[in-house]
Amino acid sequence: MKNIFALVLVSAFLTGCGILFPFPESKKFPTTSFYVKNNSTQAINFKASVIKRNSMGPFEMTNAFTVTAKDSVLVRQVSFKRDSESPQNWFNKFTIFPIEGLEMKDPNTAENWFQGVNQNGKPFYTFTIAE
Repeated sequence: MKNIFALVLVSAFLTGCGILFPFPESKKFPTTSFYVKNNSTQAINFKASVIKRNSMGPFEMTNAFTVTAKDSVLVRQVSFKRDSESPQNWFNKFTIFPIEGLEMKDPNTAENWFQGVNQNGKPFYTFTIAE
């Protein structure tokens, strides 16, 4: 009897954590990726800040990134509604370190973000930082 109870208890715990039976991703809130693309011939450095939440409340988290020439970098992945507000609003701050001779685009302008869908049907946004 103790073995059955222990088995049921462990199964309930693993199911609750989504390990035994993983939870399907919600169709309303697909995982959305945000990329920064660099079409220039020089590496570009920038910082992106987002608001994160934990048990102690919201806090700002800032990460530094380097996008090499003719490459892109994943800046953020988050689950959010398909019809939510513009992608530039998902970043609290976006600081680009200027490079002489390169014209940088504004990440706070919605027109500078390209929206697409990957091969798995999940949405993504790409910001081209420089041409």
